[in-house]
Amino acid sequence: MGYIRGFINGAAVGTVIGLCVAPQTGDKTRAQLRIWSAAAREGAMTTGRALSKAGPMATGAAQLVATARHRGEHAANGTASGKGKRAAV
Repeated sequence: MGYIRGFINGAAVGTVIGLCVAPQTGDKTRAQLRIWSAAAREGAMTTGRALSKAGPMATGAAQLVATARHRGEHAANGTASGKGKRAAV
């Protein structure tokens, strides 16, 4: 029971101190929070657009790497097809 009473008293004291030392009025703080939230929302939207463009690029790159790895394994095993081989000079 003492823990709950201490928590409530601490919350009340913290609120009073916060209100006394606040650097600006509530209206200014709310306006500032609206601006920050709009900027955060725009940043999230921009990030989402960038990720939607990067997804297909990453998939294509992964396919290229898999193809190159597959060809490298065949070349290392001596089982490479005649496709893409250079003629001996």
